[in-house]
Amino acid sequence: MMTQKWSRGAEIRNARRLVQVAGLTFYLLAVQALLTAGVGLDVYLSGHATSDLLLSTTSALLAACYALVGYFLRRYRVWARNFAFAFAAVSMFAFPVGTVLGVLLVLCIDRANRGRVFLERRRAPRHAAPISPIEENAPILRFEPELAAERVV
Repeated sequence: MMTQKWSRGAEIRNARRLVQVAGLTFYLLAVQALLTAGVGLDVYLSGHATSDLLLSTTSALLAACYALVGYFLRRYRVWARNFAFAFAAVSMFAFPVGTVLGVLLVLCIDRANRGRVFLERRRAPRHAAPISPIEENAPILRFEPELAAERVV
């Protein structure tokens, strides 16, 4: 029996591919939201009730959000990852299609987290001055009043 050694590079490559799939899923959701906005606009044009614009407006805004999250998720931004997790949790309640999409997104983002595709810390700015040893050892200023008893001499 031959065993295959799993390399770190292959794991990262697969994790990046899964993030790309999750980003494409958000693009497809943006298209679906645009179609819903079109239906809402058609309902408004047939009835001319102002309340019918609510569906098309919210769907258009949702489509823009989906497209932005898909774009930045494919560029490995942490905030887009967090939004994808939140969307997946909410969409689990929309049975059956939302549940499938939610599980797909959670699995893709989870594998990417395990592969450490997303940055965990921000980089320090290049122009930041190094902290001097004097500043590191400086006492911390406290603005709370001292509750020690006063002594009269």
